[in-house]
Amino acid sequence: MKMPRIRVHFSFFAFNALMFLLRDSILIMNFYTVCAVHEAGHIFAAVISGKRVVSADITGFGIHMKTQRSCLSPVVTELFILLAGPGTNLLLYFLMQAVNCGGSFPVLNLAAALYNLLPYRQLDGGSVIALFTSGSPSEAAAERLLAVIKLCFSALLLLLVIRSGTAVLPLFIGSVILFIADVRAR
Repeated sequence: MKMPRIRVHFSFFAFNALMFLLRDSILIMNFYTVCAVHEAGHIFAAVISGKRVVSADITGFGIHMKTQRSCLSPVVTELFILLAGPGTNLLLYFLMQAVNCGGSFPVLNLAAALYNLLPYRQLDGGSVIALFTSGSPSEAAAERLLAVIKLCFSALLLLLVIRSGTAVLPLFIGSVILFIADVRAR
């Protein structure tokens, strides 16, 4: 069996530098554990769907995995794999809440699920939207609507940064970078 090709992008190191400057080490370790749980959800879904991961790009905004392509692969399978990561985070969040497990780990799982459902191409939410709109007559209209939503989201985060300080700063910076990357990808 051929091993997947793995590439680590500069943005991964830049994001990590920002994380280590703004947060404590326990929170960072919880964050990486949550990310590993998220990606394990995608991998598990791919495996039980009969797909193999052929490459993984590790960036500052997550891991973008490519699975083997098949003409027979239905949209439902792709949707299942895309939503498995956020679904795993949500499942873990609710399980931990059910047993009264506090701390940052359950909250980070919830945050990871919600963040990954945002409509950016590099995230699961954007990939789900692309699954249904790419190549369709409504693709251009969907892109315009999503651009407005993304700009409003960044503006909201900027207001939160102005009001509350650096706590939301990494999210704001991330939203701007994701928006720029989406524009460049068109």
